[in-house]
Amino acid sequence: MTELFTRSSEHGYATEPWAGPLSLDTARMLACDCQVTRILLDDHGVPLAHGRTYRSATAAQRRALAVRDGGCAFPGCTTPPAWADAHHIDHWVDGGSTDLDNLVLLCGHHHRLMHHTGWDVEVTEERRPQFIPPASVDLFRTPIPGNRPDLVA
Repeated sequence: MTELFTRSSEHGYATEPWAGPLSLDTARMLACDCQVTRILLDDHGVPLAHGRTYRSATAAQRRALAVRDGGCAFPGCTTPPAWADAHHIDHWVDGGSTDLDNLVLLCGHHHRLMHHTGWDVEVTEERRPQFIPPASVDLFRTPIPGNRPDLVA
């Protein structure tokens, strides 16, 4: 099975009973907002290592993200918080934590964009998300502030 937009340099695949074999990139995208246990198998299908179980963002974290990001944080997007996923900036399978400084709300379209293209996101010192376009969009990769809700004075 070959994916059109693979970014990972890792080899192998993941499986899911309802979907069959998945690319590692697709598995990472699905794992952003679910509970997953990573089990590594040898060439004969024997488990080698059993990883940690990850739980998605808590209800309190989602409320805090809704206040901070105001919905999908991608610049120019108007998707409301209820229709956005909590995306891990540093993926949990790579040791990323599930805390506000490592999460950003993204709609389905922008969530896929982050997983399958050269866009990056980071949280600034002011604890606001900013997006870094790939060189194909901006040669200098100038950071773009994410959407921000109007702040009440």
